[in-house]
Amino acid sequence: MFGRIELDKLAQEKKTLVAESGLNRLVLLAEIQNLRDATAWVSEAARWPRKAGPLLLLLAPLAGFLMAKGSRRPDSWLNKLAVAAKWIGPLYTLWKSFSASRREAEDGEPAT
Repeated sequence: MFGRIELDKLAQEKKTLVAESGLNRLVLLAEIQNLRDATAWVSEAARWPRKAGPLLLLLAPLAGFLMAKGSRRPDSWLNKLAVAAKWIGPLYTLWKSFSASRREAEDGEPAT
């Protein structure tokens, strides 16, 4: 089997590994504490929507009313956005048809 020197060497290596493991455990605990300290604000930030929920339920209809009232004016930004949204679909279809016909002319075969 092993000689006494090898057994002493292995015992010393075991002690070294156990001590290193203890140090690593302490470092890990310190890092966990630092992580908890650094992320403590997350729990508070997660509570904010629950606290503000009832207020948001009251403010949502008011915001909708104000946006609807603002969209009745012809110069409002919401009205301009709605007009732009109406044109996006037809313009995209027109762009696709020109793009397909250009590709068809370049390739010499119909595009699908």
